[in-house]
Amino acid sequence: MKPNGTRARAHDEGLTLDQQNAVDLIAAGATDTEAAEKLKLNRVTVTRWRCYSPTFRATLAVRRREVWGATADRLRALLPKALDVLAEALEGEDRVNAALALLKLAGPLPLACAEATDPDAYVRAEAERETDTTHGPAERMKLTLRGIDPDEHLTRARARLHELAEPPAK
Repeated sequence: MKPNGTRARAHDEGLTLDQQNAVDLIAAGATDTEAAEKLKLNRVTVTRWRCYSPTFRATLAVRRREVWGATADRLRALLPKALDVLAEALEGEDRVNAALALLKLAGPLPLACAEATDPDAYVRAEAERETDTTHGPAERMKLTLRGIDPDEHLTRARARLHELAEPPAK
């Protein structure tokens, strides 16, 4: 394990260097376990960040959009070639099958990450999920009428997520 000082220093994005490196590894396709091993961290630490840290999740979504956007651009660049192969369909069946497979792949797949890039969006979603699971619509209306402050609820959700994202103290 690394010394705590490395983990404690936050950078411009609000993440530690370890967290930024974990974001890059996961966005590139590494599992939590693989990222943790490369960074000499506990897998649970990386999983907690990925599941509970709004800043980590939002940064990961931004990074995935960058990675997936570049991949989508490469795929789009191949489409004219695939269409050329289709135009030459009489020359060989294997080439046609490959071109059709590429065109099918390009069709219905989302070519960009749809995850939120704002940490507060994760906090709001968690607060809504909590409210939905603990109170039905009628109960939520009663809470609102009782003067329960939505901002206070968000603050509690943010604090709970922060606590869940951090590994337990030893």
